[in-house]
Amino acid sequence: MKRSRAWWQERSEVFLAGCARLAEAEIGVDAVEAIFLCGSFASGEETIVLETEIPILLSDIDFVVVVKSGNDLRTWFPRRTELGSACEALLSEVRWGGHVEVGVMMIDDLRHLPARPGVYDMKHRGRVLSGKAGILDSIPVYRASDITAREALLLIENRVISVLGFCPACSPAREDEPYRFLYEVTRVYTDIAVAALSIAGCYIPGYIARRDLIRTKIEKEKHPLLSNLVSADVLSKIDCWTRFKVDPSLREGKAPSDASSREKIWTRTAEDILWFWSQAMAQRDRFLPDLSIPMPAGALAGLPRNYREWRPHMRAWRSFLSRFPVPRRIVLAASLGSDLFGAGPLDIVREEGLRLLADRLARGPEAPVNGCRLGFPHHGGRWEKAAGELSSLWKEIVFGRRGA
Repeated sequence: MKRSRAWWQERSEVFLAGCARLAEAEIGVDAVEAIFLCGSFASGEETIVLETEIPILLSDIDFVVVVKSGNDLRTWFPRRTELGSACEALLSEVRWGGHVEVGVMMIDDLRHLPARPGVYDMKHRGRVLSGKAGILDSIPVYRASDITAREALLLIENRVISVLGFCPACSPAREDEPYRFLYEVTRVYTDIAVAALSIAGCYIPGYIARRDLIRTKIEKEKHPLLSNLVSADVLSKIDCWTRFKVDPSLREGKAPSDASSREKIWTRTAEDILWFWSQAMAQRDRFLPDLSIPMPAGALAGLPRNYREWRPHMRAWRSFLSRFPVPRRIVLAASLGSDLFGAGPLDIVREEGLRLLADRLARGPEAPVNGCRLGFPHHGGRWEKAAGELSSLWKEIVFGRRGA
């Protein structure tokens, strides 16, 4: 039974309003400044499969709850995954491929959000669901050119971890395959478009808008930087996978027919994202002066560690190491040495992700990998085991949960 987009829009509106009411009820109406929606749902470009018997919601749903006090922030920030899970339980008519992600912050945090693609989208496409109607005015006004190449490359490095996680050898078979697998491929190419336009200083919100702009810039305007970063083949894939993002259908024959087909698609995707990262890093002196600033995974390109930001690095390590018993903390800290000051836990994870992906493409799936110091952020042995460990750890640090 194929359902219409109108069927979904009617239910999603009820669901989003219900999520806002639930968050207010849990946290307390008087404690909440506002709740707003961001991400693809805010722009109406969420990915939902409507051609299956039970619709499959592939996109994450991103809420931000702005609380009024520091006490409320300290109470609910660690419980944001709990809030997201409670929201997911409100919608039983779909099969969940993504999650409800709930950010918790104060209004002063909004005023200090940096120039990033996601923040730019939040400012221009965010949608207030309850509370203070003008809350988005608190987000700084940035120009597209204010988004740095460093932020763009961070996005790509995060996506590399995702690529590790949906490798056919790492991801278990599910009822909603091949949609989930193809959606992960889609996210790689739409993020390449985001990063390329950000680096070129012409980022705009919207998946379709970005696809059209990057094609115009490369094919009609012969934009030198974009032409170097995005090959004709990758440009074609950005077009193809953007169409799948807004209309996830297998009618065009995209479904991989067997494990071998999935492996080929995954390998080409992995090659493309590593090529893009390498191209950007290789051209940093000519096109990307802001990449002279140390990059999180820049050690792989011969850049120094970022010791200038040692304070936030140390705060991140304190938070990360607090999950371990004291003896383990001491041993890990001693093993990491100066890296404690030059990189944060996520920086190390991203760097190892790039190494693991490059190793897989160079040596194949059967070659064992060497473990890292004391097993952080992954142990040695089979490649898929190390990739699964790393992907799971990244999700735990970023989202507060391990696994899918």
